[in-house]
Amino acid sequence: MKICILGATGLVGRETLELALRAWPGAQLDLYASRDQTMELPDGRALAVKAAERLEQADAVGGDLAMVALDDDFSARYVPRLLQLGYRVVDKSNTYRMDPKVPLVVAGVNCHLLTGEERLAANPNCTTIPFALACKPLHQRYGLTRATLSTYQAISGAGVGPLDAFLETSRAGYAKADRLGQSFDPGGYPGNTVPHNGKTDDSGFSSEERKLMMESRKILDIAELPVSAQCCRVPVAVGHYINAWVELREKVSLEEIAAVLSDSVQAPFVRFVPGTIGEGLSALHCVHDRDRALVGRMRLDPRGGEGTALCLTVTADNLRLGAATNAVRMASRWFPGQDPELRLPG
Repeated sequence: MKICILGATGLVGRETLELALRAWPGAQLDLYASRDQTMELPDGRALAVKAAERLEQADAVGGDLAMVALDDDFSARYVPRLLQLGYRVVDKSNTYRMDPKVPLVVAGVNCHLLTGEERLAANPNCTTIPFALACKPLHQRYGLTRATLSTYQAISGAGVGPLDAFLETSRAGYAKADRLGQSFDPGGYPGNTVPHNGKTDDSGFSSEERKLMMESRKILDIAELPVSAQCCRVPVAVGHYINAWVELREKVSLEEIAAVLSDSVQAPFVRFVPGTIGEGLSALHCVHDRDRALVGRMRLDPRGGEGTALCLTVTADNLRLGAATNAVRMASRWFPGQDPELRLPG
């Protein structure tokens, strides 16, 4: 088996490489990034990484599986070439997610869409994946009729450059005796909470908010689902945090919901955290349980009338479950791997 990882030196690309070595330990790896370079692994091994433009050369050789961790423009440039070279492709950008011809897949939710004939699949946004894992079992049992989401997203979602700058600026800023944080840029990430407002359109919603709303409808297969989102960045390195208010078609009890979310058959890749305090359910808890969505802090929403609405919290490692882990689990539909944590249930 030959695996291509495009964007191998980025935060998500490095996680994808680590998981690919676990899932398919005997595979031949073909790594690409912006330029020729050498990448060192934590175990001391050095791997050659080639410039992505080599894929466009006439003598480029194909393979079996390609996982692409690039921004939209570069995905649009290279994914068609990878398909032409014979790869099955999992693309992690926004380029193909809303294309009706391309499956948008969350492992454990709708992997049945990856048939033997599919050669391109889209990996959803890093907040959509854990939200879909939490809500799909509830929708199957009780019917999901509405969702309102507020997200608190880690800086690593912006990439390695912004993450490193955030860490360095935070280190310097917090070394000063300034309890108000006046030394920080009010529009920057360190010591701050800022709107995730890139590419805000005439509706007033940013691209991140639109992704979460539209992708959720497609993945859960509820085309008319009323869903609204507000997204922000918080000064956390890794770990996205979501507060969700959901309404169901049927009246339910918290005990019934807890039983569904605690069942690994009904709710694969979910770890239910009991209790309303939220203990064990922080952004940093998910970096110790990187490949599951942590779900809990459930309460009945008093606005829900007859017990049909509830509040809950979902948190997940945005680099792993929100990106690399889901992509590898998706690919296991085509190429079953050896690591049971990276295979689909059943």
